[in-house]
Amino acid sequence: MNEGSEQAEPRASQSLVFRRAAIEAHVRGGREGRPLHIVDTWTRWAVRVSVIVLVFAVVFAGTARVGEYATGIAVVRHEGRIVVTTPVSGTIQAMSVSPGQRVRAGQVLAHLDDAAQRAELQRVQNNYEQRLLELLREPGDSARRDRLAALDSELQRARAELEARAVLAPEDGLVSDVRVRPGQLLSPGDSVCSIERDSPSTVVMGLFPGHYRPLLEDVERRGDVLFLELEGFPDSRHAVFVRSIADEVVGPQEAMRYLGRDHQGTLELSGPVVVVETLMASDTFRAEGTEYRVYDGMQGTLEAQVRAQTLLEVLFPALREL
Repeated sequence: MNEGSEQAEPRASQSLVFRRAAIEAHVRGGREGRPLHIVDTWTRWAVRVSVIVLVFAVVFAGTARVGEYATGIAVVRHEGRIVVTTPVSGTIQAMSVSPGQRVRAGQVLAHLDDAAQRAELQRVQNNYEQRLLELLREPGDSARRDRLAALDSELQRARAELEARAVLAPEDGLVSDVRVRPGQLLSPGDSVCSIERDSPSTVVMGLFPGHYRPLLEDVERRGDVLFLELEGFPDSRHAVFVRSIADEVVGPQEAMRYLGRDHQGTLELSGPVVVVETLMASDTFRAEGTEYRVYDGMQGTLEAQVRAQTLLEVLFPALREL
């Protein structure tokens, strides 16, 4: 009894470890299983796909081009906008025009105080008339004739100084901006007002870092477009076309001369720059589904693609020398 019970215990323990189906399969015997079974068809397709992907990646890296872009400060200028300045210093006595008024060339826009000039002209004119009467009494007196000639030059100068006290319109157009008021003191070159021509061109002045000058010449030769992004409209890009590129690289102070006195102190320039003139197709642009007008003095950024290289050259710079 004890031996039978002892033999039954291992069998019971084996039945607990192995499933009955497994024990029966072991008793019957048969082909042994393999721990790893590789299907030849799947292997062949995997190798082929891997080779195709590798070839495609190499071709893509050798043909796809990555661009290098130059970015510069942009300032919008209406080429048809004329800034009228005063050639002399003085106090504004009266304004003869207002914004939106159409004027003709030679029309008076503003008067500077001219009391001193009128008094001087009257004095010289009285002196001239007196010397002229003296010469008529003694026509042969050469000294009187010389004094009269000198007074004539002085009279012409006094008239010119009086005429300079009136600021005149240089061309026909529409007054768009009046920047002075009566009683305001002006210095030579200060702006009085602006006049818009009937068909203005919208010019975008770009200030690019000076070291891009040789590459920008290639951009102009290829006829590539530049892209303008105006401040306040980051999601709106507008194509502009190169009209001219300055022949020299200039410093910040000289660059401001291209933009005019109105923009002095409004831009922060560091280092030499090259000035690029571009043209917009129109004086309006669209942003967020709305059409806006481009105004003189608006600022933004200009972007130009100056160089392009393949992805392989980017990953392996040594390939550029081959």
